[in-house]
Amino acid sequence: MVLCCRLVTSNMSCRKVQLLIYWERRSLYQQLKARFRGEWMRICREEFNICPQTANRYIACCKLVGAYPRIVICDLSFETIMYCKSDIIDEFEIDLDFSMHFRAPLREVSIRAAMNIDGECMPAVD
Repeated sequence: MVLCCRLVTSNMSCRKVQLLIYWERRSLYQQLKARFRGEWMRICREEFNICPQTANRYIACCKLVGAYPRIVICDLSFETIMYCKSDIIDEFEIDLDFSMHFRAPLREVSIRAAMNIDGECMPAVD
């Protein structure tokens, strides 16, 4: 039971780290997109080996996170945020008290990822 709880907790921490990494990617992509406007799609494909739409998704997601920073700590994945982005924004526009909670800046994000799993707990291959 303890191992299961630790695995669930580690998964939540990984999602938070992933969102922070996407935040950094967004910053890079946004700067490059502004610099290479006419060549943006080519730069994405040839230099970064990434689909321009994917890079634009990072930018769009992080605009939402910029407006509602506490969405990073609500345990949603990047994929969920992007899939539900319109619904999230609609809900924030309807419930202003709710959205104000998410607009509050993060004071500090603490991510603890120290996790050791004993070899005996790991699955064995027959």
